[in-house]
Amino acid sequence: MAIRFMGFSSITLALVALTSFAAPRALGQETRPLTVSEAMENLASTYSQDYFSNRSIGRQAGRMFGFGFPERELEWDAHSLSAASRDTMYRQNSMDPVLRVTDLTNPYSTSLLTMKGSGSANLGTQFIFEGR
Repeated sequence: MAIRFMGFSSITLALVALTSFAAPRALGQETRPLTVSEAMENLASTYSQDYFSNRSIGRQAGRMFGFGFPERELEWDAHSLSAASRDTMYRQNSMDPVLRVTDLTNPYSTSLLTMKGSGSANLGTQFIFEGR
C-alpha cells in the first residue's frame, strides 16, 4: 500500500511541477480605472449583451428552449444601471461639503426712478402707450 501511495504522490508532484513550468508567465500590465461613462456603458449591456451577440445561433436556440428571457435581461440591465446612476449621483452630491455663496447683485431689482445717480428722477421720460 505504501509503495502505491509513493508512486501516486511522485506522479502528482511531477504533474504539479510540469504545469508550473508550462503555465504562461503573468504580465504586469498597467490597467487604468474605468471612467463613469465607460462603466455605465458596460452596465447597459451586461446581461442582455449587444445586438450581434443576441443574434448568435446559441442564444436563439437557448431562447427556443426557455433559457434566457430578453425582457428579463433588459430589466436586470436597467436595474443595475439605475442603481449605479443613483450611487454615482450620491457620491457626487453628498461627499463634498456644501458651498454657500452670497447672491450676486441683481441689476433688475431697481428701476430708473429709484436709482441714485443724477440726484432727481427725470419725470416724464416713461413711454406711455396710447392704444387706439
